[in-house]
Amino acid sequence: MIGFAQLDIFISKTCNLACHGCITFSDSKLVKGIYQYNEDQLKFWSKHINPFEINLFGGEPLVNPDLDKWARGVKQYFPKSVLNIQTNGVLLKEEHYHMQQDIGFNIIISQHMPDYSNVVWNYINYFKAQEPVTILAKNGYGAESKWRNKQGNYIQLSESYSENVWWEFYKGTAESSRPKNNYFSNDAGTSWFNCVAKEFVNLVDGDLYKCPASAGLLVNGPNIGLDKIEQWKPYFENYEKLQFGSDSATIDKWFLERQSAQNICNMCTRNPKNEKERQTNVGTKVKLNR
Repeated sequence: MIGFAQLDIFISKTCNLACHGCITFSDSKLVKGIYQYNEDQLKFWSKHINPFEINLFGGEPLVNPDLDKWARGVKQYFPKSVLNIQTNGVLLKEEHYHMQQDIGFNIIISQHMPDYSNVVWNYINYFKAQEPVTILAKNGYGAESKWRNKQGNYIQLSESYSENVWWEFYKGTAESSRPKNNYFSNDAGTSWFNCVAKEFVNLVDGDLYKCPASAGLLVNGPNIGLDKIEQWKPYFENYEKLQFGSDSATIDKWFLERQSAQNICNMCTRNPKNEKERQTNVGTKVKLNR
């Protein structure tokens, strides 16, 4: 059994926001669709991997009508893993509170624009009103940002629109995005050194990918034609995902290789020393994807 920090399960390509530089290219309206619940996938991987945390991820996971099934399936096959739902918060309703209490998961909100603050805070205040909560964290401005109830489930809020950095993982965004380096460059170690997702394995449609950026590129990139772009072609032609149904030896080898820099890392531009961007105009960065 292979243990690691976090498994992100993509259950939706569709997102109701369009954020510049989205790691999964969900800022393009051409990236659409959801993944129906698949018990066989969870059952298979539960025999081989043991992530400490599991995130239901997107796109926006709340648009998936099988959200309840996915959450219950994760709890069934990975009972020792902490289950989170990663959402932008736009679609949060009281029904999600009851689902959260019934199944037992945390909600992590990345609020990308102030326009829907009332929706986010309506949910948070509803959560806080049902029973006493413990304040677990405050943000840099001293405001409450994480709450846990007696059942042990928590809500965490990151108001990313008010933060002073906006990380981009590629040059450009959506159709205009390009990798930092050639796939065969010797500079993969630089991106790996600065990587914040070393322990974030991604499960998409049954297969495993090294990180959220690689999964977003290889799964959603063809929807916007990136697989036809010369700079991107080597990434699509050479990266080897870990396929559903692989034998134990193949799984062990894949996980061993992903513990260090690989050619796929050459795509990422993230470098906190010289590529930190102060976000002063959220209007140029995020919009509703309608």
